[in-house]
Amino acid sequence: MSLSTKAILAAATGLASHNLLFIHGEWHMQAPRLLRIYIVLTCVICVEELRYSSGSVVERLGSALLIIGIYALSLLASLVVYRTVFHRLRSFPGPFWARVSKFWHVEKCFSSSSQNHIVLDRLHEKYGTFVRTGPNEISIFHPDVFAATDGPGNTCSKAVWYDFLLPEVAVNTTRDKAAHDQRRRIWDHGFTKKALAQYDERIRSYATYLEEHIAKSAKQGHSVDVTAWFYWFSFDVMGDFAFARSFDMLRDEKWHHVVIMLRRAMSLLGPLSPVPWLAQIGFSLIPGYWVVKDWYSMMNWCKNRMTDRIAMEPEKLDVSSYLIDASVKNNSLEQDRHWLNGDSIAIIIAGSDTVAPTLVFLFYELAQNPTQADRLHAELAGIDISNSQALQDLPHLNGIINETLRIHPPVPSGGYRETPAEGLTVADTYIPGGTTIVAPRFTIGRLESCFENAAQFVPERWYSRPEMVRNKKAFAPFSQGRYSCVGKNLALGELRYVTALLVAKYHIGFAPGESGVDVEGKMKDQFTAAPGGLRLMFTKREI
Repeated sequence: MSLSTKAILAAATGLASHNLLFIHGEWHMQAPRLLRIYIVLTCVICVEELRYSSGSVVERLGSALLIIGIYALSLLASLVVYRTVFHRLRSFPGPFWARVSKFWHVEKCFSSSSQNHIVLDRLHEKYGTFVRTGPNEISIFHPDVFAATDGPGNTCSKAVWYDFLLPEVAVNTTRDKAAHDQRRRIWDHGFTKKALAQYDERIRSYATYLEEHIAKSAKQGHSVDVTAWFYWFSFDVMGDFAFARSFDMLRDEKWHHVVIMLRRAMSLLGPLSPVPWLAQIGFSLIPGYWVVKDWYSMMNWCKNRMTDRIAMEPEKLDVSSYLIDASVKNNSLEQDRHWLNGDSIAIIIAGSDTVAPTLVFLFYELAQNPTQADRLHAELAGIDISNSQALQDLPHLNGIINETLRIHPPVPSGGYRETPAEGLTVADTYIPGGTTIVAPRFTIGRLESCFENAAQFVPERWYSRPEMVRNKKAFAPFSQGRYSCVGKNLALGELRYVTALLVAKYHIGFAPGESGVDVEGKMKDQFTAAPGGLRLMFTKREI
């Protein structure tokens, strides 16, 4: 067969691969296998050309590489033409290269130091409410998007991003709606009013560790690295609730090696969230290198701790108690191990990596707005802060928390959804079926059309000045509907108690030389927010 004939066949195969195969269905989980197949076929073609073609070795290898290159170029050309000219999302505005490939988005995340929330915010400024941010992705900067994708009666599903935990699976990552609903019912038992009341004492004990350190620093006139201490607090709490064993970071006053690994591993989700298939290649081909190694080490540690937890009979119930008991009652403990392993990871990440940044942002705002802290201090007068119900009824405390969550959502741009086959209409705009939807909370929470003086920290908008909330649908920090955060009330309980405990005792201000600029300026969007460093001064209030 002549080289020209082989080249034509290679081009035809490339076109067919795209139009008959890759254009249909999901391929992200097959990416490692496809890469291996391509490498093997490349080797086979090289061997065949060396054995059966004429000419020098260099000429024969050149012919082989030409055939391989033509196939790849043909496939890519077909892909580019389809995505830019014929794709069902072609009418939506957005950067040209975003239409072609999500690698454009990866580059933006890398060049912005994982500040995807800023990347998306600037796209909104340039292109408007509906922006095509990927070949098959629309970012929607409209308050209606939350109810449309997560509200009652919607038929959207979780997008391919949520497969990152496989083969382990968790209640907040499974894409199977029936499996999610069944698992969610088990989780709900661990967050009833009765269960939450059992957790309060432990939350207070860890908060006491935190306050004792702050008291010591205040007495000595030293500043406090609140970024570290709030993370230590939240991880210690969730370690206890997941494994009946704290990370003991508050006690030891240093980072636990597993939490260090987790934070390094989470850095993967900054630049690689736009391309889950590339993450799968990394997980499959380089599990022992780079931060991929940290990811697997963290997962294995959680699996081992869950094994230990199953063998334990703790004196006090924790979240895992309900998950394990359900499996024991159903005689499905071994079959459910992938759920228990995945859920343990979910408890640690979802429970710690959301509460901690929210505390950092909240105290950053109080340091900037001391009158708000003083107003809260007055509200706390005569209140038993160990009474969670009493704290739950305080309007200014809840207003401060809500305002922090509005301006600084713990999940700035994550929460990918996929539209149903029949498509979806959001704000009178039709989104075709099978489209990935992104709803950037960071931008939506700062829309002037939804919140008066949106850039300002005004807790009163949530109770005494309701006219400042122009569209309540824009506020959904814990999601809603089927995929709402199961641990919402636990998280709010932690936020209320720590805030009340510290504001009741201390004036809060920036440390000398600290402006707080790094909190937002160096924040990373790694699915969850990772704020920059913050040092504060805590000064004992006069009683």
